[in-house]
Amino acid sequence: MSNKNCGFIDKTTLREIGYELWKLRKQRGMYLKSVAFQTKLPERVIEGMEIGKFIQYTAFRRLSEFYGKKMRIVFE
Repeated sequence: MSNKNCGFIDKTTLREIGYELWKLRKQRGMYLKSVAFQTKLPERVIEGMEIGKFIQYTAFRRLSEFYGKKMRIVFE
């Protein structure tokens, strides 16, 4: 399994995580290019995560630190 793709997360979960990342960026009124510059992540990685295509854990950690958020998993 590569660092880019996680086999145990289904597409719905990937989309939900991506949507939350997108909302955080939009709430701050930031463009994709400026977030990429400030976090030193490629735009294609941020965009791929926001549309729910994949999760890259190092990029996710860097984005969550940049936005000042933590992820909590709740089983219902």
